[in-house]
Amino acid sequence: CNCTPTHSTGAMAELRQDPILGRWVILSSARGKRPSDFRSQIARSPSQPGPCAFCRHHEQETGQETLAYARKNGEEGSPDWSVRVVGNKYPAVSMEGHQIDVRGEGPFVGCCMDGFGSHEVVIETPDHDAKLSTLPVWNVKEVLEAYRDRIGHFRDDERFKYAQVFKNHGNSAGASMRHSHSQIIALPLIPHNVQDELDGAKSFYDRTGKCVLCENVAYDFIDKKRLIDESLDFVAITPYAPRFPYETWIVPRKHASNYEEISDSELYSLARMLLSMLKKIDHIFGNPSYNYTLQTAPIQGNGNLHYYHWYIRIVPHLVRLGGFELGAGCHINPVFPESAAESFRKTILPCLDG
Repeated sequence: CNCTPTHSTGAMAELRQDPILGRWVILSSARGKRPSDFRSQIARSPSQPGPCAFCRHHEQETGQETLAYARKNGEEGSPDWSVRVVGNKYPAVSMEGHQIDVRGEGPFVGCCMDGFGSHEVVIETPDHDAKLSTLPVWNVKEVLEAYRDRIGHFRDDERFKYAQVFKNHGNSAGASMRHSHSQIIALPLIPHNVQDELDGAKSFYDRTGKCVLCENVAYDFIDKKRLIDESLDFVAITPYAPRFPYETWIVPRKHASNYEEISDSELYSLARMLLSMLKKIDHIFGNPSYNYTLQTAPIQGNGNLHYYHWYIRIVPHLVRLGGFELGAGCHINPVFPESAAESFRKTILPCLDG
């Protein structure tokens, strides 16, 4: 997240595509930094005492509110809320002054477009010092409900093709604000990693007639070695070939490709599972930085995809990438997923309160 003012060159945001890999990147001077800014960020303390713009009674300091829960009087900007969604004041992409027209120059014709999109912040609690892992289940459910509602909103706008939900917790995971929050970026294209997942899942389905994640979960129920936890609606597993140590996936037991179709009862079950996994990570590693992402189907698809299965991916920041990973794209993971799952299973938590 970059929710503090940065130094702009005056250029508009652009989406540019690598002509070799086909990978899109966002270039955004609104989030740009001078070399001195990068040097100072290395030593920046994670301690940021409140209040801040995300705290209660500071509602006018954020971007425009797009959603709020538990507001009794219904008045936008009032302090009576539990979860708020607002526009990022320093967005990577923007809907203002941008067009969805592909252009380019020289060998890059067709590789550039304006930085059109939406960038929102989900403020998960009015409490400046709370973490998502310390919130009650009902509050985490509201955060997950906000994801569902905002993805549904973007689905109704044909200009958007994908909405990426993500959370950066801690400095090394990309967070610049201590106050607990996550983000949603909606784009007029399908990002490269998402398209790779879709293609891989489609290839497996074409060969077998089955969903790869459904098969994965079914096997893990038999094998047990990578199974961490289960409920009526969800399972927590370590993936067979994780790129990072203690990487964890939360997967619906029932096949579903689109997160925005999740029911209220499933939201509550998911909240309990997510909260449990974050608490386990905190307990084992002492509140490490982490990212989680919501991997879901494109929002302009034709209903439920038989070959794709949505899931939440949690990655604690325990190692740094080296030159081999950056050059080869092949990660060296020092922890087998079976060992990671065993560590999680052995971590016993007190009963979660609603």
